Amino acid sequence: MTRDKLHEWKFTCHLCDRSFTEKWALNNHMKLHTGEKPFKCTWPTCHYSFLTASAMKDHYRTHTGEKSFLCDLCGFAGGTRHALTKHRRQHTGEKPFKCDECNFASTTQSHLTRHKRVHTGEKPYRCPWCDYRSNCAENIRKHILHTGKHEGVKMYNCPKCDYGTNVPVEFRNHLKEQHPDIENPDLAYLHAGKRLTLLNSGSF
Repeated sequence: MTRDKLHEWKFTCHLCDRSFTEKWALNNHMKLHTGEKPFKCTWPTCHYSFLTASAMKDHYRTHTGEKSFLCDLCGFAGGTRHALTKHRRQHTGEKPFKCDECNFASTTQSHLTRHKRVHTGEKPYRCPWCDYRSNCAENIRKHILHTGKHEGVKMYNCPKCDYGTNVPVEFRNHLKEQHPDIENPDLAYLHAGKRLTLLNSGSF
């Protein structure tokens, strides 16, 4: 059996199409959708919580500014080991995520997942105001915000007040700051984006 077969991405999330080589990794990923995040950031006024203790520690460094993961080939300093691993691929040229249909290879799994839709013809993301469809969410955002076809619309609308914005981080911060009674603002933010781009999935 080849190495590629051994590392086949066979466990796929039915909500966002992320794929994993192991079932336990998929199970952990699904907690992102259910909102299960037992590790809370202890920084004052921060509302973030995380799946794992290591993820929480990585996030905490964004408050302290600590960047202890150093590249030995240049001056790059990362706040997480994952950030350093991704950075080092710029030096090594490594592209570990390979398409099994063509010669495409990527530095990240998310780019490979998007590329595979070129072969399948899948366009799971759809504009809620017209028939435009795409194989990636970013194209939907560009279509709505920059083509001039949907002037005045807001991509993210608050379920509790009249606030609306086209900036994801502003929407998430609004939920956390203005509506502390929302049990899981991170999940509400995720669902808002899903309503906009995955209307054809029947998930919401």
